[in-house]
Amino acid sequence: RLERLQRIVSKLQMESGLCEEQLNQADTLLQSDIRLLNAGKPPQKAAEIERDLDKADAMIRLLFNDVQTLKDGRHPQGEQMYRRVYRLHERLVAIRTEYNLRLKSGAPAAAVSVPLGQRPRQELDEATLRYLQDLLAWVEENQRRLAAAEWGVDLPTVESHLGSHRGLHHSIEEFRAKIERARADETWRETCGEEDADTAYPCIHPQNSSKSRLRHLESLHGFVSAATKELMWLNEKEEEEVNFDWSDHNPNMTAKKENYS
Repeated sequence: RLERLQRIVSKLQMESGLCEEQLNQADTLLQSDIRLLNAGKPPQKAAEIERDLDKADAMIRLLFNDVQTLKDGRHPQGEQMYRRVYRLHERLVAIRTEYNLRLKSGAPAAAVSVPLGQRPRQELDEATLRYLQDLLAWVEENQRRLAAAEWGVDLPTVESHLGSHRGLHHSIEEFRAKIERARADETWRETCGEEDADTAYPCIHPQNSSKSRLRHLESLHGFVSAATKELMWLNEKEEEEVNFDWSDHNPNMTAKKENYS
């Protein structure tokens, strides 16, 4: 067991390094495109940046799965590995946010660097609405992902889906703070209306769906694990019966008959 957990630690160290390289590459391309945008030229690497960020996102979800295995196994490096992956997740969110605000919106650096409270009202409203649109798009994407997610047909696939969803659920939990910030925003309330801004909030956040899926996956995993053990026991007994010498010359026949009785 300890050897298996130590292999997971080694895997985490190697793959977190690869993920960091992926994020470095995305950030380098992003800064290059922002310089082009500030010079009045169109960005060139948007598709590559999105691809790099999506790859890093997928890697981080799998890393969270491995971290959970370490924590479940009470490995002494579990918390350390969690912090390492969490920092990668924070950096991914920071790069993606800058990408959405600076590149996708086309906002020049000078506008982004001005504090929100000092921006003109119209510009503030537009920036906030773009931010809300990004939040809602993220929610819709993950609601679709939850609705289309599979459950698995055997123990390995159920474990794979459970691990993948733990990573997604962690992202959804972290996303809650952004929704809370948007919910309290003046533009949000002006756009939705004071009452609608509060009543719409539980509906747009995928946390409840994610919690439900996580609970069902954990229940399914428990059942499939127990069923797999029973099937293994049956297979062992079947092998024993098939390979048994049933001839009268077998001195163990008497014991076999007593066992059957």
